[in-house]
Amino acid sequence: MKTTNREFEVVYTERELEEKVEEMKSWGYNKNDIHVLADNADILNSVEVQEGVQTHETETITDKFKSIFTGKDAVREELTKLNLSQTEIDEFHDILENDGIVLYTDHRNDNRI
Repeated sequence: MKTTNREFEVVYTERELEEKVEEMKSWGYNKNDIHVLADNADILNSVEVQEGVQTHETETITDKFKSIFTGKDAVREELTKLNLSQTEIDEFHDILENDGIVLYTDHRNDNRI
């Protein structure tokens, strides 16, 4: 993995997502530093309202059109912006395509054990 100050977590249900967000907050992360990537807009809307975290929907209509016209996968392009290795991009892309939910943090939490 390339050196970053991000922490990544993967969950597969709305309940797991809510629990993981609360766990990350208990580790000392600010809700504004927690980002959620998912293909399910309903889950994203729910967690954004309940938890106040940053949400990012993958495969929106705009992303699909962009992929069609540019020949580039918009989700992979966004994952690339996170300074991940190609292996990690592929792994997270597969997780998102299979209804997984990826959480990541923007800032290092030096209080985490």
